[in-house]
Amino acid sequence: MTSRSLFSSFYRLKNGYKHSKRIHGINFSSVSNESHDREVTKELSNMFFADSVQELLIKLTHVDVQKAFRKRFIGEDPDIPIYKFMTTAEVEKLQAEVKVKANKKVQMPPIVPLQTDLGQVINVDKDIIGFDNSKFVFTDITFGISDKSRIVVVRESDGTLRKANADERHTVNQIYFPQLGRELKHPVMFQDEHLKPLLENGDYEFILDRACCQFEPNDQNYHRVVFTTYKHVNKTKKYQVLESTRHLGPLLFYLAFNKMPDNFLMYCLQTERFQDAILFINLYTKINQGLEIELGDLKDQFKVIEDFINTECTEKGNLEEALKYYINMNSVEVSKSS
Repeated sequence: MTSRSLFSSFYRLKNGYKHSKRIHGINFSSVSNESHDREVTKELSNMFFADSVQELLIKLTHVDVQKAFRKRFIGEDPDIPIYKFMTTAEVEKLQAEVKVKANKKVQMPPIVPLQTDLGQVINVDKDIIGFDNSKFVFTDITFGISDKSRIVVVRESDGTLRKANADERHTVNQIYFPQLGRELKHPVMFQDEHLKPLLENGDYEFILDRACCQFEPNDQNYHRVVFTTYKHVNKTKKYQVLESTRHLGPLLFYLAFNKMPDNFLMYCLQTERFQDAILFINLYTKINQGLEIELGDLKDQFKVIEDFINTECTEKGNLEEALKYYINMNSVEVSKSS
């Protein structure tokens, strides 16, 4: 970082920033009264990015081209459709290209640990105590540096030099390097009293898309909003709303690492998504036990689900009844596989 870029980014704030548990008027308290989430560690984040886990999550997402490229009301004029005469080979080639684009379109947002060095004190210079009543923010405005790694430090009026907190980092980054769709002040929709009605209305994809745009994935506000939304989806069992979107994979990963398999497993059995149940159990055991499930015929797969219900689920009775009902409804297939 050059001295020129450091001091040219000098940013003086009258009355200073106040380090608070409210960021742009948003409380960190959660809408949900459920138990605390398991901490997202570096090891857990690395597991999310592992190829084997990503493969399972993509399969569970069920990427549908029609839904991935559906019209959405985002304030922009839709593209004018183009009609062409094409051969069968050209159509097949184009369909393959569209599938690749659809997979990119539903690329999952990352699950990463919270940034932990916010507000960390670097040094205290008592010789400049009382030099000014304002705080001074110094920012490295060198191009090519990500907002996450950009150096932002604050000199307090009492001589303390510290790293910027989340509020200060967001404000300074958005002032010098504004990102399209990201607001300087966090939208009020992320406040608990406004977030709850959106959740009750089932606007899950809108909330999650907006959170991805507004916050960095290592921001405490991002974790709060996204994980609260995941809990609400799990509570209402409206997983189909996020199917074939970029958010279903992280949701299922969240349920797996927090050991909340009951509702999704029930959803799979009630909607006859048997293979999804097997894939989710495989994901769950891979995350929590580091094991791969070896699957045999259909009877073996039923046994896997039955054992999983007995050992990992809390609503054993309801899930066992749902599994028995599914087996009875599919008794012909079971007999053929034996």
